[in-house]
Amino acid sequence: MDPASEGLRLDRFLSLRIRRLSRARASRLEVIDLDEPARLLKKSSAVRAGQRLWARRPSPDAGVDFEAPTVLAEDADLLVLDKPAGLAVHPTAARFEATVTRWLARHHPEAEPVHRLDVETSGVLVCARHALAHRTLKAAFADRGVHKRYRAVVEGLPEADRWVVDTPLGFDAGSAVRLKMGPGDLPARTAFEVVRRGRRRALIAAEPLTGRQHQIRVHAQFSGHPLVGDKLYGPDERIFLAHLDGAVTPAMWAALGHPRHALHAASVRFEWRGQTRAFEAPWPAELDALVI
Repeated sequence: MDPASEGLRLDRFLSLRIRRLSRARASRLEVIDLDEPARLLKKSSAVRAGQRLWARRPSPDAGVDFEAPTVLAEDADLLVLDKPAGLAVHPTAARFEATVTRWLARHHPEAEPVHRLDVETSGVLVCARHALAHRTLKAAFADRGVHKRYRAVVEGLPEADRWVVDTPLGFDAGSAVRLKMGPGDLPARTAFEVVRRGRRRALIAAEPLTGRQHQIRVHAQFSGHPLVGDKLYGPDERIFLAHLDGAVTPAMWAALGHPRHALHAASVRFEWRGQTRAFEAPWPAELDALVI
């Protein structure tokens, strides 16, 4: 341990030493002082130079109930799911049990997802049931050989019925959130279309013509119409940071307008074994109710 850390609170020390670990999350670690006699430390304990520590992070979602995916279609090659919001595709810092891969391991151990959806995004997720299908489909997604269409609810009423955002993207160097996207050098193009207008929000269709991270969400923001419920690209990115620490205030929830961003992977279409395969996931009623 660096002598300069002498006397720091344990939670403060851990948040400084472990990248992307907030102080609130550091306080939830189980930390043992390995010096004799070994003992569990409190988050307020002062650290000392030369101290040997062992930290264990309990499963963040152990015992938490989650909505399971719905199987939309399956055959010898493919397993197509309707992923619910709140279920990660792969394990994350906040989810281990509540993941598609964990669910697949229990119910379809031969299957593996071939693309990703954000945790809060619901809709069509394609999985492969063997290695050849996985390699082939993953390459098709990477080469833009898969046609994907999304639906979303946005704040405000777009002036045009159809428009295209053609703005290159990259990581936002001015953001406190490392994964946030902004203007950059990577080509990114999204086609939007209004499906239905409410009094102050609109239901839109979005077709990503490239495959950048958060592309639809950030291009919707660039259009002046961020997605309802978007913690990162909506009213204030500080809501996203507060959410990581479980500290979203009632005022923040009110500003968001919905607990999750209103984005749904509505359909996927691709060529497979000489045939066009197309899959659709029903538009969630909880998102339709937001079109007001």
